[in-house]
Amino acid sequence: MERPRITDKFSFNQTPQEKGKRPPIMYYNLTTQQQQWVDRTLAALTLEQAIAQLVNVTRPVEDAGVWLRLLEQWPVGCMSLRTKSADAYQQVISAVQQHAAIPLLVVANMEHGAAEWPGYGADFPMLMAAGAANDEALIAELGRATAVEARHLGVNWVLTPDIDLNYNFDNPVTNIRALGDKPELVSRLACALIEALQTHGVAATAKHFPGDGMDDRDQHLVTTVNHLPFDQWLATYGEVWRRAIAAGVMTIMPGHISLPDYQGHRADPDAAAPATLSRKLLIELLRQELGFTGLIVSDSTSMAGLTTRAAPAERIVASLAAGIDLYLGAEPERDLPHVLQAVRAGRLTEEEIYASARRVLTVKAQLNLVDEPLGPAPTAEQQAAFARAAQTMADKSITVLRGADQLPVRLPPGAKVLTVTVAKLNPFFGQKDLEVFDEELRQRGFAVEHLLNPKTAELQELAQQCDAVFVNICVTPLATMGTARIALDSFGTWGWRALFTEHPHVFYTSFGSPYLLYELPHIPNLLVAYGDAEVSQRAAVKVWLGEMEAQGVLPVTLPQVRVRRFEENSMLA
Repeated sequence: MERPRITDKFSFNQTPQEKGKRPPIMYYNLTTQQQQWVDRTLAALTLEQAIAQLVNVTRPVEDAGVWLRLLEQWPVGCMSLRTKSADAYQQVISAVQQHAAIPLLVVANMEHGAAEWPGYGADFPMLMAAGAANDEALIAELGRATAVEARHLGVNWVLTPDIDLNYNFDNPVTNIRALGDKPELVSRLACALIEALQTHGVAATAKHFPGDGMDDRDQHLVTTVNHLPFDQWLATYGEVWRRAIAAGVMTIMPGHISLPDYQGHRADPDAAAPATLSRKLLIELLRQELGFTGLIVSDSTSMAGLTTRAAPAERIVASLAAGIDLYLGAEPERDLPHVLQAVRAGRLTEEEIYASARRVLTVKAQLNLVDEPLGPAPTAEQQAAFARAAQTMADKSITVLRGADQLPVRLPPGAKVLTVTVAKLNPFFGQKDLEVFDEELRQRGFAVEHLLNPKTAELQELAQQCDAVFVNICVTPLATMGTARIALDSFGTWGWRALFTEHPHVFYTSFGSPYLLYELPHIPNLLVAYGDAEVSQRAAVKVWLGEMEAQGVLPVTLPQVRVRRFEENSMLA
């Protein structure tokens, strides 16, 4: 049966000049036709079908038939596809959307644009680079590029921006994925990104409620804690959440994070439930006090911050009972019967199920998925504009943390240069060696030697044969779970830390964490590039060689050595 048509709401090719002519998209701001479609579709759903709308399913397959067979049994509301091929991704999504009775939300992370797929999309730096550049027009262009390129792929929902505050430099999750640690800066830039994404037809997601960045633990491994007193939370995180909601963000993602002071567990913070399982946080705080009426989506439900707090049969039921509308990473055959049984047992009500299904359908209507599940291909002009914006953001983000007096690096023509990458590369997250940095140096006539995590003796020997050494340190969140600190990682050598004492021309760049001076307090210089994007590698070379000045302003506070009185040492208490 042909689906009813919905009037087009978006101009996917909207220019920056057109941006100010349209108010931000607010949740539930539906046309009459869109509202009628939501009402009609909801009324036609059986209870089982309504439950199916509340889950996301992820499959690492490029066979549309697998998805179509799943949808015949369970018409799930949302899908995500793990493939690194943009063409295969688009083909599967197109086939699924053409055959689905109700169009699906298609979700992807895209925290720094659509370049999650190799060779596809503008390669923007990580979000903290936007914080260092502090340019609303640039981050809005990131939003426009992400939306246009995402919709062409078939993605209509992105899990960005990360609006956490980096108050604890030891936090292994936020780091360069977040904009900074200043509420005003984070709010202003995040709202610009949200409005740009949603104006161009993609749902944005603010995450991770009630706010990561306080604990030094990893919510992938344990329920983490935002330990701020509630009045302080309101003045910091709360203000950021209020502004994101006011900007019309369509979806919010709670983390596996607690807020013990609000939850009544100040004396025993680890007893507080993660937001994923806390009705007090999701209904009382997020909906009633902050006024959010949009879609609440869980963080990945395979993370130990959730799985250690509830048995498999309980996780989806407890999450929906807490106020989650859409459960990320479900196994329909396992999870949906549990939900149905919980409704029949009175643990969940049909009213709650249908209210969540309405929110899911509302997002679909707002994104015009019935008429246009995929957007047009970016034009050549758009692609060029997006690439320029990505390079400009990287150029404006490079920050000098130490050694401004050593800029620019003066090298004789044809100098022999050694580059050293210090990294724990994780191919799953698309991390690779810094090949572009080396190529940029070669294009300028330098003879480049390269080492990746060399042994100390090898490093020392080759360094003495070179006129200069560039040590490029890639410590990024999620490269390994559990820490984003170099002190706790073994990179195969320690010699790079002290190489400046053995060679007169050693230059350090962080292509990741901005906090490295805490563990490298004696190095003579350090640039921060906030991630290993190709544009960031080019920008760093230009700054080192004096082709442009560093313009970035550090959007976080550098950590200080923690000094405690001897008698306060807990081991002696």
